[in-house]
Amino acid sequence: MVEKKSPPKKTTGKSSSTSGGESLRVGDQSIAIKGDATDSTIIHGQTIVLADRFWRDLQPDLPAPALKEATAAYLAYLSDRHYYLSLKGMGVSDRVPLKLRLLDLYVPLKARMELPEGETWKRDLSLAGRDLANDIQDEALHLGEPAPLLQILQNYSGVIVLGDPGAGKTTFLKYLALRLARGEGERIGLGDFLPIILPLAGFANALQTRDIPLDDFIEEYFAGIGASMPIGQMLNEALKAGRALILLDGLDEVRDLNMRNTVIERVVDFFAFHRRQGNKFVLTSRVVGYRAVRPSAEDLVECTIVDFEEDEIEEFVGHWTTALERQAQGNTAVARADAETDRRELLDSIHQNPGVRQLASTPLLLTILALMKRQGVSLPERRVQLYDQYVTTLLSTWNRARSISGRAPGRDLDEIQTVRILAPLALWMHEVSPGVGLVGSEEMRRKLEELFADRGDVSPHQAARQFLMDVREHAALLLERGPGAYGFIHLTFEEYLAAVALALKGQGDARPIIETLAAHVGEQAWREVALLTIGYLGIRQQLPKVSGEVVEALVNNKPGPAGEAVILAGDAVLDTWPGGVPLRSRERVISELVPTMQDPAIRPELRRHAGLVLGRLGWRPGDLDRFAELPAGEFQAGVKREAQEVPQMYWIGKYPVTNIQFARFVQEGGYQSREYWSEDGWAWRTGKLDERTLETVARDWLEHRASTKRNVPYYWHNIELSNPIVPVVGICWFEAEAYCNWLGKKIVAVPEGYTVRLPHDNEWERAARGTDGREYPWGDTFDKAAANTWDSDSTGSGLGGTTAVSTFPHGVSPAGAWDMSGNVWEWTGSWYDEDQKYRIVRGGSWIGYQWFARTSFCNWSIPLMFNDDLGFRVVIAPRDT
Repeated sequence: MVEKKSPPKKTTGKSSSTSGGESLRVGDQSIAIKGDATDSTIIHGQTIVLADRFWRDLQPDLPAPALKEATAAYLAYLSDRHYYLSLKGMGVSDRVPLKLRLLDLYVPLKARMELPEGETWKRDLSLAGRDLANDIQDEALHLGEPAPLLQILQNYSGVIVLGDPGAGKTTFLKYLALRLARGEGERIGLGDFLPIILPLAGFANALQTRDIPLDDFIEEYFAGIGASMPIGQMLNEALKAGRALILLDGLDEVRDLNMRNTVIERVVDFFAFHRRQGNKFVLTSRVVGYRAVRPSAEDLVECTIVDFEEDEIEEFVGHWTTALERQAQGNTAVARADAETDRRELLDSIHQNPGVRQLASTPLLLTILALMKRQGVSLPERRVQLYDQYVTTLLSTWNRARSISGRAPGRDLDEIQTVRILAPLALWMHEVSPGVGLVGSEEMRRKLEELFADRGDVSPHQAARQFLMDVREHAALLLERGPGAYGFIHLTFEEYLAAVALALKGQGDARPIIETLAAHVGEQAWREVALLTIGYLGIRQQLPKVSGEVVEALVNNKPGPAGEAVILAGDAVLDTWPGGVPLRSRERVISELVPTMQDPAIRPELRRHAGLVLGRLGWRPGDLDRFAELPAGEFQAGVKREAQEVPQMYWIGKYPVTNIQFARFVQEGGYQSREYWSEDGWAWRTGKLDERTLETVARDWLEHRASTKRNVPYYWHNIELSNPIVPVVGICWFEAEAYCNWLGKKIVAVPEGYTVRLPHDNEWERAARGTDGREYPWGDTFDKAAANTWDSDSTGSGLGGTTAVSTFPHGVSPAGAWDMSGNVWEWTGSWYDEDQKYRIVRGGSWIGYQWFARTSFCNWSIPLMFNDDLGFRVVIAPRDT
């Protein structure tokens, strides 16, 4: 497709913006706007200047003063009307009304210049290859390539923007109108245009009573909402000058097909007549119902909004948390710090569960997620509450609130009755097509007729037909996903509604639910359905006893592959606790998770999962803070197993230091207390070390961790790496040293002449291999069931991360120390080289081969390193002299 460009526009002045998004105008005797531009006096003063600039180089027929006055009033109206993001219809209230500025929150959308095969994109496709899209500037736009929506509008006179419900179509129009009303057209690559924004449903209503041209309707529309200004005359002048941007929202809100066709014909005629002067047009619609009226005109293109990907989600979350804290605390350092914490927690909530992540791909659903997180809903654990709100929003509240006109775009659906049909339909779809989410249209029709017949409907055929039309057109939950195939707009909705059906199927009796879930334990496509079913029982239906019976049945009967049922029950308890299951059920599940974690017959990735769940459920090894005693004497050291002596007895930590142990150091101000740090360590902590002349490798590690991020371990906020009972990682040697100094002041019974410190190299090796010089703590042959290394998985690709420190009882050393092979490398207090640049690290790790996990293997690292597989353990040993 050859790129088209609109005629250039005459513009005067230049614009830039402040960090807060406020406009700063310079030149042409304009006024400068700085700071928080929420004062309507400032905004209105700005619009007077903008109106003067807009008409200065033109020769309108209307008297200039009247025209400028009307334009200023209209631009002020647009600024007032769309200044704040509308949160109506999202079903989440707040004690204090949220007033969040649209320009602070808006994230640019991308679109493909094509229609999806069905009525929405296939969700298994990668919808936005960012590398190419980021490079698109003046190159030709090709079919299928995601491009910035603004860029498409810059290149064409008319754009039809299609998208799923909540994809951001209406907000895009408001964003355009607001930018232009503030004189920021250059900022979005358009120049000075007069934006006219209105709903097509209103035009359709007017056409039902009489034959009215679109420009006459525009004047009537604004008169009807109380805008006492000559909009029609102002629009005509702008159209003649080629300076109008017509923003027409919601073609899909025109329900009657014949009227929809009439509306699109009138709009296209209007477009064809006025585009040659340089005017621009944007029309929005859902994909549903669009093909039947699909227009064709010169320089009119259609594009379909694609899902948010990681960069857009992160940008949205950053904007959201910053705006919230700024409203609450002002533009302060405390607000910025709190916003960063909120941002990190919200992103963690999104990425911990695939279903939640899938629904975070559209602005509407991402906004609801952020609102519910703000309300204190624990995500992703309490995601049944989130999904319940999503369904309610799409079926009811948002459908009434989303229209620009403020009027319901279609008839309301009975939410309860709709769910009572959708839920069993979703369960049936999941049974016949698990994990795929697609069924044939004829199968769908027959199933709906069966459901309505079971309900005693007098005309199942007609009821099924009407129901399918309603949920497609009014809620867009169930759509055509391809030729002759139907599915839910997101597979997550199918999983949630299938879970609702299973919960309702029980009617308070756990037995039918247990029977259904037990038959699918170990099937990945049913796992989320099982978790949501238990969550719906315990949280939404408030039947904790029933949900407790389900999880206890899973751990007692253990259906499916070894370990699967117990871990499924553990995840369910984690999702619903507290309150979703009885305490007895939680304790019963924990009692089964421990042996599952330690059983060598269980698949290693399931053992790791069991340990992570145990950590999050609050279980701790009873001897976590204990030490193993080692007597003085000889042992066989090194590859050659040569005799080496440890002159005095010492004690070594039974486990590498875990996150929950290191958290005490953090909570007690260890990073802020100079007394625990060596001179070089404190220089690293405060950033003074960065000022020294250092070698390149040292400089690289410093630059990768700014001094502001040296107040907690580097991976402290990673949901898996920060699990309470896995080794703390992301710490440099100085942090490990400071922890030892802090711990030394906490332990009362340290013998005279002894201290708490990092082990010397020979102390570490003696504790790992005993006195007989074994290759591994358990013997001379590698055992993949005894350690967490890259070779511990049957596929040879590792377990995916650190494991709970009590996972491998078969790997305990003769001294009684756990995890001395694999899991994480461990800092020692010994230098590797004579120049004292590198410290010895020992033990191998979860991303190291079995070779590195040998007790004789000696590795090294610069003290500044803070990898995700590098931790430490402590000893109580003689003071260094």
